[in-house]
Amino acid sequence: MRVGKVEIEGKTCSASRETCQRRDLRPADGVLRDGNEPLCLWFVRLIASAKTSRRAMTVTLHVCITCRAGQPVREGEITPGARLHRAILAGVPEDVHVVPVECLSACSQGCSVALSAPGRWSYVYGRLSDVNAPDVIAGAAAYAAAPDGIVPWRSRPEIFRKQSLARIPPITILPEPAE
Repeated sequence: MRVGKVEIEGKTCSASRETCQRRDLRPADGVLRDGNEPLCLWFVRLIASAKTSRRAMTVTLHVCITCRAGQPVREGEITPGARLHRAILAGVPEDVHVVPVECLSACSQGCSVALSAPGRWSYVYGRLSDVNAPDVIAGAAAYAAAPDGIVPWRSRPEIFRKQSLARIPPITILPEPAE
């Protein structure tokens, strides 16, 4: 016998009575969902772990280190992208994880960076240089503070207002098809 689907914060429990031995826990808010069926223990723990891990998640700032910004780079010379990466590392906020990448495919747009985090909008910014590192750091900090990744227009550094190349919606995980 199927108990029915219960959904909280995008997580779904559809365990049968036979497979779910612990249907005696109620959600912390005391509200029973799905026809007043209590939630099973593993599902409550799953929700609790998702809440905990969401707080611990960091923002990822990808920096293209191979970008030449349309300039010739001699053998052994540091690329403009690598200089930008180095300048960003000098002051990156604690909750922002900087990842060097070999290409963001924005070669015609100068040095580029991408900001992303699970469940948030992602952004790609271009036409940057190491001089812009303080603004990139400030923008990354504002992005980290925005729960959905959307920083209010006036709170964005000017380069994030004028040099955005792409805005990508959060990835949505579709539920499994019903049996």
